[in-house]
Amino acid sequence: MSRTDDVQFNVRSAFARTRAHELAKLTGMTATQVVEDALRGYVPPGAAMTAGRLVQRGPILVRPSEGKKISLIEAEAALSAVRERDLED
Repeated sequence: MSRTDDVQFNVRSAFARTRAHELAKLTGMTATQVVEDALRGYVPPGAAMTAGRLVQRGPILVRPSEGKKISLIEAEAALSAVRERDLED
């Protein structure tokens, strides 16, 4: 006789239990599906995030550069030129 492997995970938090059941009712999912979905989407703080071709640089996601590198001085000069141009109009 084979035995089924029923996995069980107990969380001893009244808030987590209540919130999982509230979300289950709102979404039409089971509480287990809500928890699984939340865990799949969770990224711990400090862990590198990726989304398609984007990479994390500090707290934001950016496209990796493919061309020449621009120095901070060049970037500031370009921004300054655009700001001055907008004031002349």
